[in-house]
Amino acid sequence: MRKLIVAVVAVALLGIAASGVQAQQRRPGIREVHKHSGFWLSFGAGGGWEDTDFDFGNRGRGGAAYLRLGGTVNPRVLLGGEVLVWFNQSRGADFTRVNATVSALLYPSLGGGWFLKPGFGVASYEVAGFERTGVATTIGTGFDLRVGRNLYVTPNVDYQVQFFDDATVGSLLFTVGVTWH
Repeated sequence: MRKLIVAVVAVALLGIAASGVQAQQRRPGIREVHKHSGFWLSFGAGGGWEDTDFDFGNRGRGGAAYLRLGGTVNPRVLLGGEVLVWFNQSRGADFTRVNATVSALLYPSLGGGWFLKPGFGVASYEVAGFERTGVATTIGTGFDLRVGRNLYVTPNVDYQVQFFDDATVGSLLFTVGVTWH
């Protein structure tokens, strides 16, 4: 668990450092529906399914939550840190899967809110006091639905993959969050 806490702190510090990145000026003539500049923050919750080949017999659905923050490299590229969590309780044991990653949100269109999100970092899987750490990757997509000047509702779909010495595990997660740019 100590490694996970260090990873979460490192991701948070990376996000804060990335917030200092200045956004490039938008090109004249492009309608700016979704403004991406400066520091951004997003958090949300939902649910999902996981599949693992560990011997715990845990395959099923559970809750999900995320926290992301960072800075804008340019209006189409946001860079930051993300902590993505899947959890459930099965057979009297608590299962928790965490990915702490450096992630990029890539917006193909300046006027649209759809993005792709790759991420790479540290993985943790814990069940009934047994913990594994490894390498994490997350691939996802989402859409920023503007509800205020700098406020968006963001539905997300993520596939969270964790690589350990003797196993590879994954989760498909559906979340809805609030994003501030």
